[in-house]
Amino acid sequence: MTKDNPEGRGRILVLTSTFPRREGDAEPAFVFDLCRRLAERFEVTVLAPHAPGARTAETMAGMRVVRFRYGPECWERLAYEGGIMANLRRNPLLYLMLPPFFLAQLMPLLIVLRRDRPVVVHAHWIVPQGIVLAAALSLSGHRPRAICTTHGSDVLALRGPFWRALRRWVAARLDCIVAVTEPLREQLLEEGCPRNKTAVIPMGTDLAGLFSPSAETPRSRSEVLFVGRLAREKGADMLVNAMPRILAQRPDTILTFVGDGPEKVSLRNTAQHLGLGERVHFAGAQLHAALPAFYRRAALLVLPSRREGFGLVLAEAMGCGCPVAASDLPTLRVLVEEGRSGRLFRLADIGDMARVVCELLADPSSAQRLAEEARRRVLQRFDWEGVARRYAEVLVPAQHGDADA
Repeated sequence: MTKDNPEGRGRILVLTSTFPRREGDAEPAFVFDLCRRLAERFEVTVLAPHAPGARTAETMAGMRVVRFRYGPECWERLAYEGGIMANLRRNPLLYLMLPPFFLAQLMPLLIVLRRDRPVVVHAHWIVPQGIVLAAALSLSGHRPRAICTTHGSDVLALRGPFWRALRRWVAARLDCIVAVTEPLREQLLEEGCPRNKTAVIPMGTDLAGLFSPSAETPRSRSEVLFVGRLAREKGADMLVNAMPRILAQRPDTILTFVGDGPEKVSLRNTAQHLGLGERVHFAGAQLHAALPAFYRRAALLVLPSRREGFGLVLAEAMGCGCPVAASDLPTLRVLVEEGRSGRLFRLADIGDMARVVCELLADPSSAQRLAEEARRRVLQRFDWEGVARRYAEVLVPAQHGDADA
């Protein structure tokens, strides 16, 4: 127990490249939501990149948030708005910001390690935060418990011998690598990461409160919903191209895109070229709290991803009682069991996607039975209460205790 920590709660330091830049930010909220729940048990400090217009330090939902500067504000565009990999593809000049980004995160990390002496440091994404944490441990005089969560893109999008060796290097220096799905963990094991240093904890969401059904909202019989980043890996382009086949059988179908990203202009152009007119709507990026209204209204949610680490939007939609269809990826089969909790279609197969969507639209009673079973399953496995408890057990095991280091 210390003067600035009167309750004697264990200190946790979180490293991330995705975090709300301000109150009401539309950035993905999963790291924030986990930290907010851990802050009920621990003293949480978050170290995240600065962004134009953001504060360098503030308190959010009981957490201390520190945002490190890594260049002139006009060049701090590496993180957020789709993530580091997407931003590098969109603007290759941002590769110049990678060295200062790594160093700018490393220096405050070393300062916090020596000054606050946290019980545990939790990094999100092996690249870059896991690398920074592994480097800091060899330079700091304080050795906390060190955990890194891989969310998928830092494994699935970074292939080849160099990246595999780098992930092994990080795993060898940390106490545990947490994968959000079992298939993701299996890939890490195939690459040579030690089995005794890996665990599986899914991403969580608020299924008991925010993402829950509402009897007040009538469900459409014709609206197909996509929620997510409008980027190639999410497969939104295939969904647009499937629309003519869907409309041939279900002419009243409407497709709504919720999200923003680099493919937005291309998607609009494709919709125009196909003559879809009023059949495709773009709702733009939405606040996290606004998403349930879309899930509760839609006839079904479609996630046609080419690559996916977890598919959190599926869990959110299921929580709201919305039927779902998704690409038949190993990481998505964790959430969707064909014919039991949703429907799967062959990866990158536009014809099969259209077939599955039409079958769900044609039989709303069957679709709703799938949705009810899906809601039951996700509530048991992916609600934040259980996920946060599992993270607390991994972050600060019983032998470490909850006392301040």
